[in-house]
Amino acid sequence: MAKKKPQLKRQAAGSTGKKGKRKKSAKPKLTLKQRLARAKKLEALDAGKPPLAVSRKRALESQPQSRSTPSAVISGSVGRWEKNAQNLPEDVKTVQRLLETAAQKLQAPQMDPKGVDGLIAHPPRNSNTVNAIEAFQSRSNISVDGLIEPGGPTWQALLQAGSPPADPSHPLRNDDFPQTYIQQISVRLDDPDHSLTLTWTGPKADSQQTGPFRTSPGAGLKGLNCNDDATSRRSGSKCTPKGTRSVQGFARRLNSDSRATYVTWFMQSRGIAFHYFPSVPEYAASHGCVRIELVNVARLIQDNSIVDDTQVVVSGTWTKPKKQWD
Repeated sequence: MAKKKPQLKRQAAGSTGKKGKRKKSAKPKLTLKQRLARAKKLEALDAGKPPLAVSRKRALESQPQSRSTPSAVISGSVGRWEKNAQNLPEDVKTVQRLLETAAQKLQAPQMDPKGVDGLIAHPPRNSNTVNAIEAFQSRSNISVDGLIEPGGPTWQALLQAGSPPADPSHPLRNDDFPQTYIQQISVRLDDPDHSLTLTWTGPKADSQQTGPFRTSPGAGLKGLNCNDDATSRRSGSKCTPKGTRSVQGFARRLNSDSRATYVTWFMQSRGIAFHYFPSVPEYAASHGCVRIELVNVARLIQDNSIVDDTQVVVSGTWTKPKKQWD
């Protein structure tokens, strides 16, 4: 009897079996020219937004003709008992109120005296008010001694930081603007902090915050060296441009990313600005802008800079990060 031939199992049409799995076709890699062109479109998206300009002339014209003098005063010293502070209850209350306001405005809880009671505890290490004074002095780059003298540098700085803003629409604008304003914004591209510092000019320049503040600059397109001056200024490079230029205007946020707020343009043709951003790593990571770690620093810059008069200087040694933009 003849043996039956084994029947072959038919595969469904289009089936390739385990060994014959089809590989997904990889996307073709873009050339540098194509990536630059794509990056330029992103820059144009931001650059197309008309800036809100504040010129010195316009700022002077809009300034109130007279400014009321601050009502807060202290008649004696406040702070550490061992520094012979007088600590009159009303003076202590005044200082505590100003510290509370300054802590809220600057988002610095360490400067909060934790209550207004007119008291400085013994010993001073148990005093929340003394701790708040010293935290404020450290934040303001003032010699830390835990003592506030009437008319002294700590009092003058606290009076400004703790007083209600002269212009509610610009809560961090100093009360002598535009006579006192940011003359120069300097950024060093050196890792890891990429430090930003402020130089002020005007009658009240000495009592303003100067930094340094931490930032993150442009990572650059993959394969580009943003440390080269010419490359950094190239449109579409995603580098932060080196050199000196002026503030060109302001915006509430970037068109390309709503998380980037309190925008101060300094090369708007490329969509390059200072702005707050929730992610500021210790390496270059942006698309060319300078990301600022603290939102109130971005607001401080926007509220106290003047178009054309405030200069921007970007210098230092840029370090290539592990990941650049494709």
